[in-house]
Amino acid sequence: MTNGSSKTHFRARLHGIGLLLVALALNGCASRQRTPDTGPAPETLDAEPVAPAPEPAPAPDDELMPEDPPVPEPVAKADAGPTPEEIDRAIREMLGGDPMGLVHQGEDSRVFRLEMNDRVRSWIHYFQTVIGERFGTYLSRKIRYEPMIRRELREAGLPQDLIYLSLIESGMSPNAYSRASAVGLWQFIASTGRNYGLEVSYWIDERRDPEKATDAAVRHLKDLYEEFGSWYLAAAAYNGGPNRVRRGLRTVPGGTFWDLADRRLLLRETRDYVPKIIAAAMIGHDPARYGFPEPEGETLPEYATVRVPDATSFDVLAEVAGTDEETVNLLNPEFLRDVTPPNREVEIKVPVAGASRFAVRYAAVPVDERVTWTFHTVQRGHTLGWIGQQYGVSVAALRAANGNLNPRRLQIGQELVIPRSARASGARASGASITRSSSASPINARTNAEGTTVVTVQRGQTLDVIAQRYGVSVAALRAANGNVNPRRLQIGQELLIPGAGRTAGTGSAGSASNGAGPVTIVVRPGDSLWLIARRHSVSTRDIIEWNRLSSTRIHPGDRLEIRR
Repeated sequence: MTNGSSKTHFRARLHGIGLLLVALALNGCASRQRTPDTGPAPETLDAEPVAPAPEPAPAPDDELMPEDPPVPEPVAKADAGPTPEEIDRAIREMLGGDPMGLVHQGEDSRVFRLEMNDRVRSWIHYFQTVIGERFGTYLSRKIRYEPMIRRELREAGLPQDLIYLSLIESGMSPNAYSRASAVGLWQFIASTGRNYGLEVSYWIDERRDPEKATDAAVRHLKDLYEEFGSWYLAAAAYNGGPNRVRRGLRTVPGGTFWDLADRRLLLRETRDYVPKIIAAAMIGHDPARYGFPEPEGETLPEYATVRVPDATSFDVLAEVAGTDEETVNLLNPEFLRDVTPPNREVEIKVPVAGASRFAVRYAAVPVDERVTWTFHTVQRGHTLGWIGQQYGVSVAALRAANGNLNPRRLQIGQELVIPRSARASGARASGASITRSSSASPINARTNAEGTTVVTVQRGQTLDVIAQRYGVSVAALRAANGNVNPRRLQIGQELLIPGAGRTAGTGSAGSASNGAGPVTIVVRPGDSLWLIARRHSVSTRDIIEWNRLSSTRIHPGDRLEIRR
């Protein structure tokens, strides 16, 4: 008999002896099971001090599951004998640990075991009842990213069921944002994301990039498993931090996740974390069995990667790629401002159909027409800090976009570039002139008895938007409506459009009137020939010829003729 077989035989005999030793201890309590926590209990560990995080904008209600919901009463079940884990625990307690490795023999690193116990049953019941509709949404979202995540897990040799860790973390939304400032499908905090190579900056947050975040999560989970040798403990460390798991294992050497959870050596959220993942995986394997309809979700459009050399707005990228802004946003959630960063080349994803000619079409867009910039005219009392607050940008970003502007040399009347695309801009600051994107809602208009066009204001519309659609100035629009205050425009308010007989269409923002003949428009700050041509469904070349322009450069206040 070899040494290996002798050791195996010896372990088997000792294991059998251990079972005999604990038989009496287990007699009479065969039905003993773990019960879920029924309410918060004080932690016995000396918790690490945590600095309060700044309060972020709340996530939508359907984006994140409750971080610490009360655990419901367990579902009643028939009495059963002790589980193997309970027998192993009894042996360890009787022998004062497991110094020879007689009980815990390790686990298959490719498998995330799905153990059933009262805690898991409780979470299954919670997902079925309390948040049943929302959980069904999570299962549908999973379809969109499942092929990519499973491929990454498979290539790394990790369990496929770790996809449900992402589902528990984020509800499978790349835009999920937690109270702890964790972001993305895998809910990385900024420091951990950066440790695994993710960019977290003003322009880009790769925690929102499904592919890059998944790659980082796979490497992080692999590191945790290599340290703790258990997927349950690795998941607990992913949620509560490895230091807490390390301290728990110093208290219970060789302990399992259940040992640390039962002794309250983990925070409550972490104690519930592994049962949540197991419950989600069980439902995900067979939704119908647990009362969920077969998930129906949309897959991502087939895409290719193209290179963008400098700052470019998403509306321009969509036009060049032959798609719409919604698709560009769906494929590139990591770009926070709906515009690629200035002075650097980046990769973006576009539908395959538009990728082949992307470079040629992009090169045809004039450099000064690639970004729908927002502009702000400085007035008395304005500071960079105040302007940044109005537009939701940092002072550093404002300075960078304006030639490293010195805040002390700000001058009244000075025009600043706001480093956001127009679509992202929601500021209403005094003195701000904001270029609107072509995604503005259609105008609701009618013609009154005098033949004058009457527009009913809708959500998101401003005097500037309405004036551009009808080719009139804001001043003329205000004068025709009792010098209406732009800041007090209300949804449902009716406005008279100067010039009888012009009715609004439902085309792109700023489209010319449907009447015959030429229309004169006034160039607004941020306008370009390309944008004006799009609004009026004409070509840039036509505008140049009609107005005998010597170049593509135009300036605010210029008047241009648009022919129909």
